[in-house]
Amino acid sequence: MEHQHIYKNLFGAGAVLLCFLLLFPSLRLLPVGAQTQLSDASREEFDTKILGRVEAFFDTLKRGPSAPAFDELLRGSPLGVPEAATQKDALRTTIDDLAPQFGNILAWERLDIRRIGTHIALVRYVLMYDNHALVWTFTFYRKPSSTPSITISTPNSWVLIELHFDTDMKKQL
Repeated sequence: MEHQHIYKNLFGAGAVLLCFLLLFPSLRLLPVGAQTQLSDASREEFDTKILGRVEAFFDTLKRGPSAPAFDELLRGSPLGVPEAATQKDALRTTIDDLAPQFGNILAWERLDIRRIGTHIALVRYVLMYDNHALVWTFTFYRKPSSTPSITISTPNSWVLIELHFDTDMKKQL
């Protein structure tokens, strides 16, 4: 008899806890960073800054030599420092070598933006040429800061930390 009473109390406490968690989802046991979300205004401003930077890169790449396009895109990035010049030059040379085979750049289209928390964003575009297409992936990072003045809208707060492209469309599905 006494055991039935304990089970009823446990069942009741479990039901109350379940209702509490369903009614107050913000109190769920998640890491603090996982609860952080961008406001719609911040998200729109973020998208404008990042997407504008990527699209300016493609526009410059379309108009002429690739060196100015890469220099501007990588300004302020760890990929743009002198120690990374070999990697940048290899990427640029590969793009220049593909030009005769692929033809002229015709257009680009954003495929997706995937945010990983509030500090990492992956942006994918397809760059369309006369004879082929390349899928580009740009990874941006924003260092967490305890300074309230550094927000998502600070222009230089997002840095490009990884850049690559792929001709294998099967990998992109």
